[in-house]
Amino acid sequence: MSVQVSYKKQAVLGIIGITLLFLGVEAIANVWWITQINCEFEDNEIFQNIDEVKKRQLCLDFYAIKISDDELIPNQKSESITINSLGFRGDEFYSVKQSDMYRIFMVGGSTMFGVGATSDETTIPGFMQEFLNEKDFGFDIQVINSGIQGADSNTELKLVKQKLITFSPDLIIMYDGWNDLRANNSPSELKENLEVICEFGNDNNFDTIISLQPIAGFGNKILTKQESEYAKTGENYSKKPLIESLSVYQD
Repeated sequence: MSVQVSYKKQAVLGIIGITLLFLGVEAIANVWWITQINCEFEDNEIFQNIDEVKKRQLCLDFYAIKISDDELIPNQKSESITINSLGFRGDEFYSVKQSDMYRIFMVGGSTMFGVGATSDETTIPGFMQEFLNEKDFGFDIQVINSGIQGADSNTELKLVKQKLITFSPDLIIMYDGWNDLRANNSPSELKENLEVICEFGNDNNFDTIISLQPIAGFGNKILTKQESEYAKTGENYSKKPLIESLSVYQD
């Protein structure tokens, strides 16, 4: 005796089967993706005393952060990273600055963003906020983490002119160099971008501080072991020390 299944039931069973197949493939792909992730900081001696499971989770948290059009997508959260509703790492803040507040944006790549940081508070901007909180200036100082992994001076110029200016900055601190070298941006291009940001600040009543990362290509710095190994891979470091060609100013 044979049982005949209606075409409708066959279609439903087929859809269920395909769905389960896709879910299985996705699960396998996710497991494979996790095994392929590698963060440079995991091998750094600074992290040698951190639990391996914790260190691995910090790496996965970092890679899970999503970016769209060179900006962090708002409202993301992992164990160690929070991206607020305005698209910045850290706590929520009002877009309109209070009259008695001094607002600082700290701009840069993954170093400023805080790759490997165990929390939003243990990033460069986080430590800066803690340090300033201990001082009595007679007014509130707000430090906002504006770092974006992979950002170079081109990305940051766009960020400052199109986004940060809308939040009434009093001071923008930039920490740059490595990503411009990796992108093979010329010294003149980096210089021009930084000068445009400084001039933009002068025209819009905020100060600018720019710090160049002490890495290969910037003067006569002796390479660290990590930089030496990176150089062996054939990456094209700047042919001219940038420190000789940059003249960044602050008014």
